[in-house]
Amino acid sequence: MKTLLFLTDGFEEIEAIATVDILRRAGIDVTTVSVTNKKTVVGKMGVPVTADTLFEEVNTSDIDMLILPGGPGVSSLDQHEELKSLVKEFHKESKWIAAICAAPTIFGKMGLLEGRKAICYPGLEGDLKGACVQEEAVVVHDGNVITSKGPGTTFEFALKIVEVLKGADKAQEVAKNMVYHQ
Repeated sequence: MKTLLFLTDGFEEIEAIATVDILRRAGIDVTTVSVTNKKTVVGKMGVPVTADTLFEEVNTSDIDMLILPGGPGVSSLDQHEELKSLVKEFHKESKWIAAICAAPTIFGKMGLLEGRKAICYPGLEGDLKGACVQEEAVVVHDGNVITSKGPGTTFEFALKIVEVLKGADKAQEVAKNMVYHQ
């Protein structure tokens, strides 16, 4: 299984780095992709991260899932038309798309959550256009879409991705090995 996780300046470090870590523990191939035209991207808390590749260089032909972390950088992701086109293409082909924190609002504004259950960072639910917002949930899986609330729900978000790509047993194994109790 192969995934792409997109980074831009202002990304939420916990959501991006912990997700990459957990997916790699599960044996899932994760490539971090900068949408900033430079490989070094600086997170919301000032942590610089070197992305594996640039958006312009990425090959999506064998990718199973696109992952969008949140943070104030979401506005840059939302303005990246090529990324949104790729998300729309994946959604149309019923391929996996996942977003956490403020990033599900990108899916909502694009109309991809119409009639689906979803969640996002509290207070941004108005941008989940047409979605059935699950306010009490921390992670929502509906069809080919996974959404989650925010930094504190990252483990659940990443483990849900492991579950849909590699099965519940693998997700439980990874959680157990990290001494994580849900």
